[in-house]
Amino acid sequence: MHKFSLSFISRVRVAFLHNIKKMTEIGPIHLNIQKKLTDTLNPTTLEIINESHLHANHQAMKNVTSKETHFSVSIVSDQFEGKTILQRHRLIYQLLDDELKAGVHALSIKAKTPKEVEQ
Repeated sequence: MHKFSLSFISRVRVAFLHNIKKMTEIGPIHLNIQKKLTDTLNPTTLEIINESHLHANHQAMKNVTSKETHFSVSIVSDQFEGKTILQRHRLIYQLLDDELKAGVHALSIKAKTPKEVEQ
């Protein structure tokens, strides 16, 4: 059994809470993504996670001041019925074209229908 000092556990807890806070911060780009996806696709489930802090030290992010560059989107909508994964992703990329051109560097997408979630 491992024994960890209280100061180590405390540092890990603080780092964890710091990362959770960064992942749940909602900025203007996050709000735009949420509005566009909600207004157009009427999702039953929509989860948007800002993962920018995980990539802040990457070479491609050098001199980038935005804290909204990397997002993960998980969305469930009837609008995806009959569409392939590629068609679903293209639809989302079209909806978020302005955000992608304005500095969103990466977008991870999970797009499903309600039937696919039930399976």
